[in-house]
Amino acid sequence: MAGMVLAFFRCAKELEGGKYLQQFVGINVVVSGVIAGDTETDDDTTKFKLVNLAFGGEDENVKTAGNMFVSISKNEDLKWGDEVALEGKMLDGFGTYGGYMYKPKLTKWKRPEPGLIIIKIRDWFAERIKGIMPEPEVSLGLSYLVGMKSRLDDDLNNNLRTVGLVHIVVASGAHLAILVDVARKLFGRLSRFMGMLFSVLFVLFFMCMVGWTPSIMRAGIMTILNLVAWYYGRKITAWRLILMVAAITLVIEPMFIINLGWLLSFASYSGIMIIGPILSRFFYGNRRPGLIASTIVTTISATMMTLPITLYYYGTFSLISVVANLLILPTLPLAMGLVFLMGVFAEIPFISLMMAWSAKTLLDFHITVVEWFAKMHEFLIEIPKYQNAVWLIYVLIVLAIIGLIVFKRRRHEKGVFRCNV
Repeated sequence: MAGMVLAFFRCAKELEGGKYLQQFVGINVVVSGVIAGDTETDDDTTKFKLVNLAFGGEDENVKTAGNMFVSISKNEDLKWGDEVALEGKMLDGFGTYGGYMYKPKLTKWKRPEPGLIIIKIRDWFAERIKGIMPEPEVSLGLSYLVGMKSRLDDDLNNNLRTVGLVHIVVASGAHLAILVDVARKLFGRLSRFMGMLFSVLFVLFFMCMVGWTPSIMRAGIMTILNLVAWYYGRKITAWRLILMVAAITLVIEPMFIINLGWLLSFASYSGIMIIGPILSRFFYGNRRPGLIASTIVTTISATMMTLPITLYYYGTFSLISVVANLLILPTLPLAMGLVFLMGVFAEIPFISLMMAWSAKTLLDFHITVVEWFAKMHEFLIEIPKYQNAVWLIYVLIVLAIIGLIVFKRRRHEKGVFRCNV
């Protein structure tokens, strides 16, 4: 509760900054700031998020909170962390952005030294991989490995969203779970503490490479808290962990409360951690479901909680997302591992080519699955966006869960009664 209260105080500052930006809508302004996150370049534009805003020239430099979305003429030299100054017309913002500038004039550009070292390491590693494997497989592989989805083809991106697989190219809990599993197997043999320590270091390094997006921040903080609890032999109930991490992330960035990525990330995790165990106990009792069954239960649980949000903002939902997840998710760790090994052995021709062939074959399979399911429009539900009635689905979900619990309990009590008789 303390975290939530503190987040509201910080949110007031961000809203004040957004209000300050409104006075410039429709007029030409001079604004400077820092590029946050990876830039996205298409045929004629480069898009990025601008933070640490300051309005006016050198004589009058008024700093304010908030952020802007900028779409500038194509410039592939711009990178994460660059300091830029722009001159152009300010437009109304959208989502969490206080303002929007379309093709402003770039009047100043500076790259701090040494800059973001981790990002330079990531980009260097990505270039090694790009020299071995062609597009679009290399872009998909890098989005799996380090969350670099900015270069994904628009058609592939749309197909992933249509099929319900966009989460696999957004660095999140699945990617961190793979890293933690590797760290525990490598260093957990030394001691429990070393397994926990290197797992946390792997998670922090990955978060710094990908950037502090809502999904990776949520997943990273949750993973670290779970690792610490595991080390001390403690268990944290799912709802308590969700509330704790929600408070922490909102203190760090209060505007996440209206961020679609943050909402989807928490809804998905809540479904996996709360609805998932209920479905597993209902269908399997005390037995642990296998890999296929576990993937199905996890996908259904996450889909149930994200369904109203997806329908409200996108207006589409695929009925075959469970099948698509079932085909791709089990091979995701293998794909990540092969892409990583490509970068490690890039200078050894035979090994790198063998890894590249294996990775390309697997990534081609993923792309084929996505494209094939995306064409099945008969399984796609489409409704108008922003329909408030879709939030009633949460009422149906709660009633369904209560019904499952009551039915399971009555069946168990009936079985105990027969046993006693």
